[in-house]
Amino acid sequence: MGCYQSKSKSDNSKIVTVKDLKVQKSAFVQHNPNPFQEIYSIGRSIGTGAFGEVRRVVHRHANATRAAKIFRKDLAKTEEAKQKLNLEIDILKSLDHPNIIRIYEFFEDPKRFYIVMEHCNGGELFEEILKRQSFGEVHAAQIVQQILSAVAYLHDRGIVHRDLKPENILLEERGDILNIKLIDFGTAVFLEKNKTIRGALGTAYYIAPEVLTGYYNEKCDMWSIGVIIYILLSGVPPFDGKTDDDIIEKVKKGNYSFAGAAWRNISREAKDLISSLLCPPANRLTAPAALLHPWIAANASRSLPSVQVMQSALSNLKGFHNNNKLRDAVQTFIATQCISQQDTKDMREAFRAMDTNGDGKLSKEELLAQYVRTMGPEMAEVEVNRIMAEADSDNNGFIDYTEFLKATLDLKTAMSAENLKVAFDVFDKDGSGKISTLELKRILEGGAQTEKSLWNMIVNEVDLNGDGEIDFSEFQNIILSKL
Repeated sequence: MGCYQSKSKSDNSKIVTVKDLKVQKSAFVQHNPNPFQEIYSIGRSIGTGAFGEVRRVVHRHANATRAAKIFRKDLAKTEEAKQKLNLEIDILKSLDHPNIIRIYEFFEDPKRFYIVMEHCNGGELFEEILKRQSFGEVHAAQIVQQILSAVAYLHDRGIVHRDLKPENILLEERGDILNIKLIDFGTAVFLEKNKTIRGALGTAYYIAPEVLTGYYNEKCDMWSIGVIIYILLSGVPPFDGKTDDDIIEKVKKGNYSFAGAAWRNISREAKDLISSLLCPPANRLTAPAALLHPWIAANASRSLPSVQVMQSALSNLKGFHNNNKLRDAVQTFIATQCISQQDTKDMREAFRAMDTNGDGKLSKEELLAQYVRTMGPEMAEVEVNRIMAEADSDNNGFIDYTEFLKATLDLKTAMSAENLKVAFDVFDKDGSGKISTLELKRILEGGAQTEKSLWNMIVNEVDLNGDGEIDFSEFQNIILSKL
């Protein structure tokens, strides 16, 4: 397949029952062997980088607007460049958070490599800062809370972004600061707990001093967030200069000021948070700790979804049943690959309202806090245990963002004939009109060790005519039953 080789860790555990098979959204982010321009029409450029550009593209069949990061192979010839590209794809595939850009698929041809992602109409946070000059504390805190939630999620998964800046934060729609997306994982790395990395990467204004002088860890991202908060509130960077070298010298010294008219009416709590981030790594707040800071708590209280939206989310969670592995996989595919940002907006707001600690996933305790409001503690405990058993497809002890979406979205609308045909074609790799056990295994196995009997069991549950494969009629029948 050329350049791409997954570096994801394999799950070497032996899976012997269908129940133990994990369905993950990353299974559906795949290399598309078709020519890129057969699938997408290419529009205007929306960004440039060292190895190519980002363009607005439209999926010809689905008429869906997306963004394609296009790498020129003649500018990325080294083995290191190829490894970085592989790593970026692996990281993007692994992420599932409402404030992190979503990847759909990737392509390769003799001259270029393409990564297809969500498209955001709102432009960069940097552009919004230029337009507004500065933000009030409430709006700034609402932006920062989302950044912290995304970064807490990354750090919990052992990922360091290493280039956090307003240019790498997009607004979903123009002026919509309540729905932002973290982008550009080209310099991101996996980092084991209590380990450090070396290598000066990042942008001068936002780079942490320890990145310039030696070894560092995920705390470098927290310094960058401190710089972003400073800029949001004042409109200017804490470390400035005529050249990158001038800026870097000031960063190394670490001296900044809250003097001047811009800071006259800024709260003590805001300055305290900045000071707790623009400090030596040993004293610097972690992302979870920053989410609990009084300034965030006082200013970033989210505008809650309507009562109807919350009731719908909680009711749909209660009614969700995951009693067929193929249906679960198809629901995962449709929730991640076919549903638009607009269609998920209400449930995204409900998810963020329920995610009270901002870590990007729902714990049993967070679910209990919702259900005890309408039923007794014992009944709520029983209900939440059932929800966890049904909705936690990857068995990690939490309801992740995609798991929440597929359990709460209007499935009767989502499971349209068009979406089901797209899903069927993803499984039917050879285009025979039938899904074989091997085709099912290639998508869902996810690196785990399985017995052939496991896949026979899944197919047999759906295979009404007994030919050992799943045709589209059988596929539709199992997916649409009991909706």
